Amino acid sequence: MSENLFSVDSIVLAQAFPDIEFEAKLGEGGQKYVYRAQTQPEGRVAFKIIKSNQQIERTIREINAASSFSPPRFPQIYRYGNANVANIDVVYIVEQFVDGVSLRDRINAGALNDAEVFKVGSELLMALTEISEKNLVHRDIKPENIMLSSSTGVVLLDFGIARHLDLTSLTHDVAMFGPMTPGYAAPEQINNDKRSISARTDLFAWGILMYEMISGFNPFTQGCTTPAEVLMKTLKFEPETLQSCNPELSRIINWCMKKQVHRRPPSPSYIFELLKGVLL
Repeated sequence: MSENLFSVDSIVLAQAFPDIEFEAKLGEGGQKYVYRAQTQPEGRVAFKIIKSNQQIERTIREINAASSFSPPRFPQIYRYGNANVANIDVVYIVEQFVDGVSLRDRINAGALNDAEVFKVGSELLMALTEISEKNLVHRDIKPENIMLSSSTGVVLLDFGIARHLDLTSLTHDVAMFGPMTPGYAAPEQINNDKRSISARTDLFAWGILMYEMISGFNPFTQGCTTPAEVLMKTLKFEPETLQSCNPELSRIINWCMKKQVHRRPPSPSYIFELLKGVLL
């Protein structure tokens, strides 16, 4: 059997989950696969399948973290359990399907106007405030994990590498890097400085997203051809101050992207209050 969990056809999935009507694969990464599906009684859902012998403790933590949140800023977790697909043990998660477009697709479609930038930035800060109040750090804030729903606005997805600050870290101290996405990871993630991981880590990514929505490019990936170049640029490069937006907003964005954790704003809620006073 290939290490690619679903190098099998839809018939095998149907046999493993006879009550699920799989409609389309939405994405995959590592040992996780996400499908759009129809179930009873939930209707249309996002159906996640995770190979359960791959870091099972991290999978359990992802489920616990995601289950502690609810709409409108997060998808509802309906149920989860264990199953066997082609003789491979898996964990499955049935969660609310968010009907909309990803922030990545929206950015790729063209420049966001001022109202869109303010709305996305503000609603994402609301989500990050909820996360920080539960002593969690998402650690993977990026356009691909943010859905824009016409009915509910910003919805934040994927707690796959979330860190609960009250629990022991699952990343080895000697690991070169912590869990992250290059281009959106803060310096403390790149350096695996676990003691510095905090809500300010997510604020670093928020600053990058705001910069990208306004300018149309990510300041740490532009001009890079390899992940190693992106990581080095994140550690060393100071993005130019944005000239195309309100100077106070530009100052807030730069503040969030400070390399040293202690030099960033104290919390998402603090920035949310500041943002309310900024006229785009």
